[in-house]
Amino acid sequence: EADYLILGGGIMGQALAYNLWRTIESSTVLKASKHYGSTIAIVEQDPTLCQSATALAAGGIRSQFSNPANIQLSMLTAEFLREMKVHLSTVDNQEPDAQYQPGGYLVMATEAGASKLMKNYQTQIDTGAKIMLFTQDHLKETFPWMNVEGIELATFGLENEGWFDPMISHPRNLNFFFTFPNTTRCTQVKMAEHDKPIFIKGAQTIICCGAMSGEVARLAGVGTGNPEEGKYLEHEIPVEPRKRYIYVVHCPDAPMFDLPFVIDPSGVYCRRDGFGGKYICGMSPTEDTEPECGNFDVDFNFFDEEIWPRLAHRIPAFEKLKVSYNFSMQVTSAWAGYYEYNTYDQNGIIGNHPYHQNLHFLTGFSGHGIQQSFGASKALAEMIVNFETEHNIEPFSFNRIINNKPLLESNIF
Repeated sequence: EADYLILGGGIMGQALAYNLWRTIESSTVLKASKHYGSTIAIVEQDPTLCQSATALAAGGIRSQFSNPANIQLSMLTAEFLREMKVHLSTVDNQEPDAQYQPGGYLVMATEAGASKLMKNYQTQIDTGAKIMLFTQDHLKETFPWMNVEGIELATFGLENEGWFDPMISHPRNLNFFFTFPNTTRCTQVKMAEHDKPIFIKGAQTIICCGAMSGEVARLAGVGTGNPEEGKYLEHEIPVEPRKRYIYVVHCPDAPMFDLPFVIDPSGVYCRRDGFGGKYICGMSPTEDTEPECGNFDVDFNFFDEEIWPRLAHRIPAFEKLKVSYNFSMQVTSAWAGYYEYNTYDQNGIIGNHPYHQNLHFLTGFSGHGIQQSFGASKALAEMIVNFETEHNIEPFSFNRIINNKPLLESNIF
């Protein structure tokens, strides 16, 4: 039995477990007596996390969103990273280090996108984010290694932005597969070492299974449309896996210390990876060129044909990556992974299900889950334990899907 059963042990599940514990511990004496001895269980299918979105992410964190609710969650996560040693220090590990690099995000816009960037900038400033606005001349003066052709405006994060290692915690569970046997109060766990499944009763169950969250939710009847169990079960969790590639290239002549996390208007992104002349880069494909899921094979032609030309155009130093017979010889490593894509509005789903009141969701963040993990899990933990939170997560409610009111966010890349 578990008071809080968390399905999914990546950074979102680990952060939720921590925030549940912290919320319970910080309750009043009266509340603490009620929750004394509460058990928090995490179950994870991949105990190594080697193929999880957590391990395969680029690790970026930014406050440059267009919606105040998204800005708030990322700023909460950044605050946690700055104070991580206070929160996570133990006798065995007194100096926990997420290798947080506060290099900032540089988001650029052409003339066509300048008005949207300016509107987003005002929203970010009003929400408390520390963002600097650049004109083309100011951009060239600050980053002389950049080709600013076609750039009208840019914004640069002065605080709460950069990148970090999301593998700051690690699950200790064994390999398992789970199903819901006709109720959300019991989860069936099948472990490789046992012939028979193990049943775990959970007073509160939270689904944060990343790209597989939609599939797991259907095991609980969410999206099955069973009329006997209420109309709310007609609406599924609209989360599915999307395959993305990340490439690491070696270019010693490229900018190093003054290179932020660059977001080009073309969709290409780039950041340094350490201080040895290596850089991480990538780009989301268009809807009609989405790669098929089912394996972790890397398409090197995507780098050669789509990423490299755009990257070299914006940062000419990357021209030296060109090799006459094979661009990809300069790719020192690459990997593919899945992230949880919310097909409804590409934003997180946070909160409980209106029919299964003890079933909660923490999923669907569509590429920005890493950077919102501690903020989102903190707010959900407070809602589960105290039934209230000071953070506004109402826009992320599952009810928006039922009521067909999508959460609008224009800064998704």
